[in-house]
Amino acid sequence: MLSKSSFAVRDLLGEREDNKRVGFLLDILIVFTPLLILGGFGEWLGDGTVMGAFFINLAYVLSIIAATVVLKTRGLGWRDIGMARPASWPKTVLLGFGVAVSALLANVLFQVIIQAIPGVALAPSDQSSFDALGGSLPMLILYLAAAWTLITFGEEMIFRAFLMNSLAALFPGRRGQWVLALVGSSLIFGLVHFSWGLAGVLEMTVVGFVLGAAYLLSGRNLWVTIISHGLANTLGFILIFSGVA
Repeated sequence: MLSKSSFAVRDLLGEREDNKRVGFLLDILIVFTPLLILGGFGEWLGDGTVMGAFFINLAYVLSIIAATVVLKTRGLGWRDIGMARPASWPKTVLLGFGVAVSALLANVLFQVIIQAIPGVALAPSDQSSFDALGGSLPMLILYLAAAWTLITFGEEMIFRAFLMNSLAALFPGRRGQWVLALVGSSLIFGLVHFSWGLAGVLEMTVVGFVLGAAYLLSGRNLWVTIISHGLANTLGFILIFSGVA
């Protein structure tokens, strides 16, 4: 039979766990506030406009700064959650290429499946914000520069490294904690692309799931997803520029 002191210890431990969860939730809210406010405003203006892109990029800069501070309070840095120098750069690049292909194929397969379901008629994802990119070499150069800086690094650092680790920390020692983190981060990643319409949200949720799975399967090597994300964006921008997409 458990003594009163045993119950007291158990209750104290449970209270500490609850406090930790509240702390992690507050950390997530702090980091995502710039994205919710400035990023949302930028999406409303249109991520293909100069002002829209400015606010979205500013939001990622502020969120990365906030995440850096939050990680420091936990005694961690970006190297601890995926940005350490990989054991092999060639292997990391090769894995990144493979994940990029997988993400694109998963996106195409998802669209095919959706179209094949009777009674489901989703309008294609709204890519009108990229209209200025069509046939414009200066815009292509600008978008490619963004693809390999704030877009890729910002999204991978925030959604894969910070968010997944924070969500997993909400369920320490629980079976499936990383599965929950993967699903949760993928859904949030999809919702951030709300300006693309329902189809765009669903497509980005699938892409987020593939990138998140790659992050976990590579031993939380964030460089794999950074490279794959950059390659996927590069191909997408080139296709829009050339008029194929």
